[in-house]
Parts: sequence; structure tokens; C-alpha cells
Amino acid sequence: MPLTSLIVWLLLIGLPTTLQAGSARMELAISQDRAAQAEYWPGAVDRPAILILHGWLQTHDFPAVRRLAEGLAGEGFSVLTPSLSLGLDRRQQGLDCAAIHTHSMQQDVAELHAWAGWLSKRTGKPPILIGHGSGGVQLAALLEAHPDLAVDQLLLVSPSYFGEEQAADRFSAMRKHAHDALRRSDNALDVYALQFCNPYSTTAAAFLSYSEWGRDRMQQIVADGRMPVTVIFGDRDKDIDRDWLAALRDAGVSVHAVAGANHLLDLANASDLFDRVLHLIAGSRHG
Repeated sequence: MPLTSLIVWLLLIGLPTTLQAGSARMELAISQDRAAQAEYWPGAVDRPAILILHGWLQTHDFPAVRRLAEGLAGEGFSVLTPSLSLGLDRRQQGLDCAAIHTHSMQQDVAELHAWAGWLSKRTGKPPILIGHGSGGVQLAALLEAHPDLAVDQLLLVSPSYFGEEQAADRFSAMRKHAHDALRRSDNALDVYALQFCNPYSTTAAAFLSYSEWGRDRMQQIVADGRMPVTVIFGDRDKDIDRDWLAALRDAGVSVHAVAGANHLLDLANASDLFDRVLHLIAGSRHG
């Protein structure tokens, strides 16, 4: 049965004392024994709704995501920060690279589609999507899979694409190995490398679901003109592909640098990131 047929709507389960005042824990039931969680801050009816997605294997408590969500909620925006389940029930911690990874891009997209639909229905307006790191890739995959999804704008913070961290020839060889395995009907666990994880134990199908989202495919989606797209990156980010940023800018994507910031846009640069994001979304047509 396809994953999308297993997803049901969200269930509000209360306000645990561990959450910030004004926020609530939300649950997305994926199957009888697995649910994903998010934190939600309801905002003013005349302000945009925002969905913020964490980077690779993290959660909605990732510091850069958490600070940004709390700041925007404090400005009266409705903010939803999901944690992708990554195949685990009520996952509340980052998933270690050394774990067995059975999750796939298709599963991530199905969860995001449900979260985005709920947020839009709850607030009555298309959401602004913000993704940190590979979270931006997963949001791009969401937009490709659901071209009818109403979205106000897309913000990519410290954006990446799959394969960026691996040498091109090695990444190509791993993809060929995975394709060969599937042709043999072999989808057993194997060892690959993905993002900063080396080794990365997963199946051929799951590996390919992410690895096919390389530089060119990512650029095609974010530069297609469907909605305003903005890139925000730290000018001291040693991991980001500067040539790719230039190509995105040439394709019409708005690109902004945060002075002195690294890939994580840590506490020292939190206010600069917040000010930049607030400026970009304050003029939203739904605000």
C-alpha cells in the first residue's frame, strides 16, 4: 500500500510543559505504530503561515530552526516546525549517521504534503516554506511531486543538494551500484555515503530516492518561476557550492549573504538571519 494512503490527519494532544508558551505538540499518524511530530504556534489571522523544515537527520529542535521559529511566532506568524519521522515513531532526536536508514524521499514528501495541507487548512492561506540545508531539497521534492500545492514563497537557508559532499566520480559510482542492485531485484541493506554521512547504511532504492536530487534537478525546481524563491547563506560557509549559488542567481533566484555566518548560522548570527527572513516575509501578499 502506498505511504500516502496510510497518512491520516493531525491530532492535537495537548501542551506539554516542555514546550514554549503558546505552542502545541502536533502528531501526524503515519501507520498504526508510527507517528511524526511537530510544534505549532498559532498566529494572527492577518499574518502569513510558515512551515520550517530542519536539515539532514535533524529535528525541529535544531537550534537555527528553533530560534527562527520562536522569533517568527513572537512576531505573530503561525509557525509549524515538523520533524520528519525518518521511519521512527515520534522521533525526538537527531538520527545518527551510524543508524540503519530505511527512510526515503518519497516518505518524507508524503509527510510534508500532509503537514503543509494541514497548515493551509488551519490558517486559510498558502504557507511560506523555509528549509535549512537538505530540508530545502525535501521541500523542492514536495513541490515537484505536488505541483498543485498552493505555496506563497520558498526560502532556502544554507541550501544544499544531494551529492554535494561527495566527489562526483564516487557519487556516480555509488548510484550505478544502486541501480545495478535494483536491476538484480536486490534491495538489501548496503553501505553508501550521503551528505556528511560516510558510511551510510541503507537500501539501494532509498539511497537513489535521495541521490537523484542533485544540483541540476534542485535548480530546475527552485528556478522554475512558480513562486518567489530566496536563498540565504552565511558568507563564511565553507561547505556551500558558490558556483551553484551563482547559477541560481543567474536563473533569477534572489540570493542573500549573512555576513560572518557559517553553514549552521549559529547564535552569533541568529539576529541577522531573523532580520533577513522577517524582511522577506513581512511583505508577503498574504500578510
